Amino acid sequence: MDSAVNSDDTPDQDALYRHSKRDKWGVAVFLWERDGKRAFRFADGETRVFKQGFYQLMVPAPAPEDGSAEELRAKVRASISGKKEEIIPTVGDQLILLLKDYPQGFEGEAWRDKHRGGGRRLKRHRDPAIKQARELLDAERIAGLHKHGDYVGVLDSLVEVMAGTDLVPSAHIAKLKKTRPTQEFAATIRSMTANPAEATVRQLQAGFVGAQGPATSWQLLTAPLALLAPHKHMCVRPSVFGVQGRIVMPRFTPPKRAGEAAYQRYIEVAHMVEDELRELGHPPTDLLDLHDFVWMTLRPAAREELNRIHLLHKAKPEPVNPLETTRTA
Repeated sequence: MDSAVNSDDTPDQDALYRHSKRDKWGVAVFLWERDGKRAFRFADGETRVFKQGFYQLMVPAPAPEDGSAEELRAKVRASISGKKEEIIPTVGDQLILLLKDYPQGFEGEAWRDKHRGGGRRLKRHRDPAIKQARELLDAERIAGLHKHGDYVGVLDSLVEVMAGTDLVPSAHIAKLKKTRPTQEFAATIRSMTANPAEATVRQLQAGFVGAQGPATSWQLLTAPLALLAPHKHMCVRPSVFGVQGRIVMPRFTPPKRAGEAAYQRYIEVAHMVEDELRELGHPPTDLLDLHDFVWMTLRPAAREELNRIHLLHKAKPEPVNPLETTRTA
């Protein structure tokens, strides 16, 4: 049976404790002692102060297996330093989070129905978006519109493709609609569709600049390329790809502006993540799968769970292999 902390001994700040009558508070760490009182920070987020006669109910406790002890210690260190301690997860942690909802990964029916498309088309479905892009932005079709001076038709085709997917925010599409349908802009789109695998962000950005279009939108600069050549190009969502860059490159600094050089840095990040996922047994189908993987695991709503996964595996002597998650799911 656990013994209470001796009232004459100051608790160890490196040790873990729990309240012998309040298990639901979780484990705790000792913070301070003064005026006959002791303060403990608990895993439920509360700091509780006990006076003598009551702090004896705090007893030594082992570290639980849910990662709450590491998370608690990280929060305490952050409060002492005055700085928020950033938790940097791994691609393996991201994969574990993905496999919780999609046990068979990218090849499983759950992922394909939700993200690739099956039945009624939704904006998040990638395969129908690729099909539509290849139809409306077909090289011969765009060349014909350009040849006959239908520059509005070229712009409308691009708008329709972008509006049919969730890769681009609606505010950016509204700006795209206001782009001037000039001959030069139509020529840019014609060049892109003629050889999308070799097309560049630089070309498209120059076209937007000349037509007074949204030349700073990462999504509009990269989504058309990603839909036309999904194995070569990637749609960049900067809010999460900057985080992804720091995960695979310790000294990665997210680019401040959209541009060709910055895009190539993100492509390098994407290939590093793709290689890790392949080594872990779950290669994405293309870079659209990778886009959705990054967003799903690094979006703000997922970060708390991802951090918990990271701290849990960090606390264990042997790291958890994401492949084991697949086998036991």
